[in-house]
Amino acid sequence: MKTVIYLDVLLLVNFLAGYFLLMATGLLFGCAARLPRMLAASALAALSALILFVPELPYPVQLLYKFVSGGCIVWVAFGFRSGRRFLCALFWYVMFNLLLAGLTLLVILQTGSPFLQTNNLSVYLRISPLLLLFLAGICCLGAEIVMRVLPRRGEPHESVGLELELCGTKVCLRAMLDTGCHLSDPITCLPVLLVSYPDAETRLPATVREFLSAWFDGFPPAEPPDGLRFRVIPCTTAEERSILPGFAVGRIGLISSSGVIPLDRTAVAFSRQSFGSESYEALYGADFL
Repeated sequence: MKTVIYLDVLLLVNFLAGYFLLMATGLLFGCAARLPRMLAASALAALSALILFVPELPYPVQLLYKFVSGGCIVWVAFGFRSGRRFLCALFWYVMFNLLLAGLTLLVILQTGSPFLQTNNLSVYLRISPLLLLFLAGICCLGAEIVMRVLPRRGEPHESVGLELELCGTKVCLRAMLDTGCHLSDPITCLPVLLVSYPDAETRLPATVREFLSAWFDGFPPAEPPDGLRFRVIPCTTAEERSILPGFAVGRIGLISSSGVIPLDRTAVAFSRQSFGSESYEALYGADFL
């Protein structure tokens, strides 16, 4: 008996299943990927399934392909901010793939279906595509339930000191964690520090103050201050969507007792609203530090 595999169905099912598994990975990994990245990573996950049609490769090559393809999928979805975070995301993605495979095999054992085809460490199971997507959705739902049921670590309520450089001037700010802050640089896709312009105005260089004041007054200057690259940061809140002015900076560092620890962050955005606190002038998201 031969198994007929429809290429369009195979790609579509793997695309949607990959999307669900990446969503589940983001939930436990604590980093929500942007929609364009999710779509690109899901498409890559679908294309990686085509190895099923390739003549059988040596076992070391099969393992290398699985490792490289999984790493590329995770990198496209969540980026590479540090080796530890990347390996953590890759671990959860692999675990959810194994969970989906286990759930599918459980269904096959319960129904007695004998149709199974393997090649190059890829498995084709002859079950309903809708059932496979349902099981992938179960994985995502399970991750959501785990995140809601298990107690979370207490979020720090103390602000941290951050140092950045604007127009050759070192600017020191106090920043508070805001789990709802998900601003990112559209060019580098890295998290962005959100600074309240009214709260931090006196600490900024004069040229930066002039530029931001003109921007918030509705008269954006034609050119940014010398030595700074202007950034336009999209911002979506519960009330509105807006564009925030920002700058690419050479470095942002965490001020600690042992000195300034460089962070892999390169942009800041400015808000015209005051945060209403004297203990901090900036906000950062859970994935910033």
